[in-house]
Amino acid sequence: MSTIEIFKDGSPQSDDLEARVRELACPRCSILVYDVGSPECEAELQSRAAKYGIGSLPAVTLDGKAVSPEQLNKGKVSEILRNLLHK
Repeated sequence: MSTIEIFKDGSPQSDDLEARVRELACPRCSILVYDVGSPECEAELQSRAAKYGIGSLPAVTLDGKAVSPEQLNKGKVSEILRNLLHK
C-alpha cells in the first residue's frame, strides 16, 4: 500500500491531475488531497509542502517523495505512478 498526497491550487490542471492519480492508484493506496482553496487544510498544505520542498502547485508526492514538476509538466504522471505503485 502506498500513500499519495496531491497538492491542488484550484486550477483545471489540478483537477485533471487528481483524476489521473485516482484512476491509476491501487485500490489499497491512501490518497490525501490538500487544496489551497480549502481554509480548513491551508495550514496542513503549507506545512506538508514545505516538508517536501514543493514550490509550485499542483504537486504530488508518493510515499513521502515529491514527484518533480518537470515530470508532471511533461505529462508523465501516468508512467511514474504505474512504475511506483505496481512494483
